[in-house]
Amino acid sequence: MKKHAIILAAVLAATAAHADQQAHGYIGTAGGATHINLDCTGATSCDASDTGAKLFGGYNFGNGFSLEASYMAFGKFKGADGTMSLTIKPTAIALGAGFALPLSTDWGMNFRLGVARVKTQASATVGAASGSQSESKAKVYAGLGVAYAISNTVKLELGVDTTEAQFAGEKGTLRLVSLAASFAF
Repeated sequence: MKKHAIILAAVLAATAAHADQQAHGYIGTAGGATHINLDCTGATSCDASDTGAKLFGGYNFGNGFSLEASYMAFGKFKGADGTMSLTIKPTAIALGAGFALPLSTDWGMNFRLGVARVKTQASATVGAASGSQSESKAKVYAGLGVAYAISNTVKLELGVDTTEAQFAGEKGTLRLVSLAASFAF
């Protein structure tokens, strides 16, 4: 066990030595497919996929470590059963730490972990009556991506971000698979 810990520490030290040495800020945007893991048992229709977007910005402290804030819109998810329909629209504001692991001079992997304030808005219609309500909860947020550097200041990333929506005691895992562009300054 001790041998594995020493090897892991050496690998992390070597990759950190080759990571971006300069501290800088960055901003970016992403868009892609979203999905929520819902139990649709008994529903006549259930659409648990949509499109979503993410805006983010952060500060890279050097050696691949960064602090990042983001806003994510996960789209709308719909379900219906006879005369009743339900629409769920989750959004999140997240704050977390990131680590960029270089794979080559142009390619790298990005890891994110933090906390998100997830707001889940639910709108229901039963016959002619309708209403909406929202609920906000703090949830764990995680992200993983493969990045390609077009230049020293522009990067593209294919990534996945995940957190959890909660409304009226029911929970569903949210996922955003997106293509992002970020710009360093």
